[in-house]
Amino acid sequence: MLGQKPDKKTISRTMCLKPTAKVGFIFLTIFLLVVISSSLAFAATPAVGTISPSSGTSIPGQTRDFTTTYTDADGWQNIQYVHFLVNASTSNTNCLYTYYNQNTNLLYLRNDANSAWSGGFAPGSVNTIENSYCKLNCALTTVTGSGTALTIKWNVTFKPTFLGVKNTYLYVKDDTNLYNGWVRKGTWTINTSPAVGTVSPSSGTGQKDVQQIFATTYTDADGWQNIQYVHLLINASTDGSNCLYAYYNQNTNLLYLRNDANTAWLGGYTPGSTNVIENSYTKLNCQTTSVNGTGTTLTINWAVILKPTFTGARKTYLYVKDDVNAYNGWVQKGTWTIPNASPSVGTINPSADSVTSDETISFTSTYTDADTWLNIQYAYILVNTAVLGSNCLYAYYNQNTNKLYIRNDANSAWLGGYAPGASNIIENSYVKLYCANTTVQGSANTLTISWSASFKGTFSGFKNDYLKVTDDANVQTAWSDKEDSYIFHRPVLAQE
Repeated sequence: MLGQKPDKKTISRTMCLKPTAKVGFIFLTIFLLVVISSSLAFAATPAVGTISPSSGTSIPGQTRDFTTTYTDADGWQNIQYVHFLVNASTSNTNCLYTYYNQNTNLLYLRNDANSAWSGGFAPGSVNTIENSYCKLNCALTTVTGSGTALTIKWNVTFKPTFLGVKNTYLYVKDDTNLYNGWVRKGTWTINTSPAVGTVSPSSGTGQKDVQQIFATTYTDADGWQNIQYVHLLINASTDGSNCLYAYYNQNTNLLYLRNDANTAWLGGYTPGSTNVIENSYTKLNCQTTSVNGTGTTLTINWAVILKPTFTGARKTYLYVKDDVNAYNGWVQKGTWTIPNASPSVGTINPSADSVTSDETISFTSTYTDADTWLNIQYAYILVNTAVLGSNCLYAYYNQNTNKLYIRNDANSAWLGGYAPGASNIIENSYVKLYCANTTVQGSANTLTISWSASFKGTFSGFKNDYLKVTDDANVQTAWSDKEDSYIFHRPVLAQE
């Protein structure tokens, strides 16, 4: 009844039940915590798998499929979402950064600023998600789950704004928020190879020491700004020594010219500056050299001066390389001729002598070229009874490489190839040429060579001397008999 006090028995029963309920609640709570903790403790961390292709190249606007895999030991259904990123680094701006939510079966693409997700469409739907750098075609993007693996084939297109060498990264997170990533899985290059264009004039005849403008073009479908550097080469071949070998770096806006030996670049000046870069054969006038880029084309007007040392028929070659190191060249685009003066031989000293076997003698010979001594390519000396290259002293000096040679006995091969002043001795069965004591000197139009030689006992009798010279335009004189006579004889032995 209301207001009636409970009896002792009721109070006692009630007091006994309350502790039991509390204990039950506590045990239930502990049980649930253990279950949840166990579930979390034994959940497997997901892992990123592979990407195919793992490397390659595509041109802007070309559609490519990338197949990526992600795994979870608890089953692919335990994967919450995954990412596929293509960029130079793990930066998520201005790139391909995609997202697939496995629980909702929706695809997304990150915006340029990495501030929001675009899309939210199912794989196979007719939607295309894009930013300023790429497109994700949902209709051709497929998702497959099997066992522990989730496989996604992303159908993407890179735009012309997204160029260069990029890395590919994968990321995965499961329903318990365990994750793996960002893991680099490969590289991809988006690029169109550059091409050389034209040279103008493509042919003709120039003058020594007179400036000539050669207008050259180079193209890149990704824009002229994607060109890294270009070359103009004028020479008899693609050899970069002793010629006009020019270089323009578009990224730094600097001009260079190769040195004579083709071992280093000279200059490094901007077009329009007052500098002149030169080697022994040519000059590049930076002040009157101009560069212009528009659309896909880079045009350079090279202001060059060809020196008297650089004459004869030459070819013009172009070369271009872009920012991802794709290139085109060397491509011959024309010819150019610089009037050439024929070389000539001079004198030889001594003009006559009597020489004992194994005695060292020095022959000093001269060779001339009105285009300067640097235009001389080869200088020859022959000592024999007639113009025969066998069993004698038949030597030559290559002025462009600074090397000495003598002919073998059979006149079938050159021996040596050593610099004047080197410690080498070049010999056949009849003569020795001492490189250490052989000297070469060039001044104005004359090349002077002092050949240090000794003749063996196998080389005796009356001999004549002959000279011949070839210039860089491959104009060659005939053998010239200098009408000098030498008597070679064996030494008289004491018992004789």
